[in-house]
Amino acid sequence: MSVRVRFLGTGNAFADGGRSHACIHLEAPGASLLLDCGGSSLPAIKRAMDPATIQAIAISHLHGDHFGGVPYLVMEQFFAGRTTPLAIGGPRELEQRATRAGAALYQDFFGKTAIEYGLSFVTLGETPVSLGGAEVSAHPVQHVAESDPHGLRVKIEGTLVAYSGDARWSDELITVAKGADLFICESTNFSKADRAHLSYTELIANRAKLDCGRIILTHLGADAQAHLAEMELERAEDGMLVTL
Repeated sequence: MSVRVRFLGTGNAFADGGRSHACIHLEAPGASLLLDCGGSSLPAIKRAMDPATIQAIAISHLHGDHFGGVPYLVMEQFFAGRTTPLAIGGPRELEQRATRAGAALYQDFFGKTAIEYGLSFVTLGETPVSLGGAEVSAHPVQHVAESDPHGLRVKIEGTLVAYSGDARWSDELITVAKGADLFICESTNFSKADRAHLSYTELIANRAKLDCGRIILTHLGADAQAHLAEMELERAEDGMLVTL
């Protein structure tokens, strides 16, 4: 059996280069899971698949380019007549923040409409939980503390996929990536220093510390995109499909 990884959104918060916000779809027999669902994700999702086939979403942290698309997907699935449950896992305040964001955008819907298809939230932590047909755990990383940042580890169809979320370099990324068949890692910058995000040069300098197989870069900002030809590691593009 194989795992399909589709990069629906590979951009940073500012959609540099016209890239969509963070959103990655993992699919295997009996499993269908999104890693993040940024503000601009719904159009990208609908171009690639029927949103009703998504069983769950795992959110890495509480920044809009990573969870801002949740209210749109939740509401769209209500009006589309979804009948199967949707589970959403992530940081401790995810349900509260997503509900507040939804109410700010559509006060006439959120908090006033019973979502009959079954919407549930779960807090992710270091102990794996079943989510969308996979086993998912979340591990702290260094980013902006108020966003409660975590890297994700997903065991799906015997394959381990790790995802940095947004993170600057720290040894915590070693834990996130350990043993992964695929490590999806942010590279917002090429060499520019950033207190919240990784650069490609930092990642390369620490590559030997990462006990993982394949690395694919995502969350590519303008600085990274200006140096794509200089990067030896794989770079994701919106719509790119990888089979593991």
